[in-house]
Amino acid sequence: MPHIAVDINNVRITTINLAAMRVMDVSVHGALDRALKAAVDAMGGNYDEGGCGHLTWLMEHPLQPGDIVRVHLNQGDANGDAGKTFEDLFSEAMAAEIRARPRLHAAFEVQASTPDGQQATATSDERNTDFRFSVLWNHFQPDQARVHLATYCLDHVLTRTAGTTQLQATIHAGESATFSLVA
Repeated sequence: MPHIAVDINNVRITTINLAAMRVMDVSVHGALDRALKAAVDAMGGNYDEGGCGHLTWLMEHPLQPGDIVRVHLNQGDANGDAGKTFEDLFSEAMAAEIRARPRLHAAFEVQASTPDGQQATATSDERNTDFRFSVLWNHFQPDQARVHLATYCLDHVLTRTAGTTQLQATIHAGESATFSLVA
């Protein structure tokens, strides 16, 4: 069974054994109104009866401009780090509170790439105030993961509409996807 490893600036910050998991998402997100310009999350679980439920490996791990995140999908067993339950981490925020936040950053620029040469650069504007880079794995296709980079704003979230897709790709076991917070 494969495992996921997450590196920041070539330093391993977590390894996730996927043997008992059904879905796993490693993502980098950021917004102009958040104190952290960008942060890394790693969450997933097994939602079958008797499964572990929802677990979190990384929550709001901060990134600085110039940081490079590499998410590896590796073949073979690995001793994974323990995840935490969602209830232990934080409560839900209200949309009005989010709208009231002042902008703390003038802009962002991010880049993502895959081993097959796909690359994307995304920058903020009035309709793209937030971004999300995601590597999503599921047990139905255990030897691959989907890679996605999108920009969006709060109105997209509240109306449940898609933002702007910047990159969409697939990586296979033995490959990695890369994200960089440029500015």
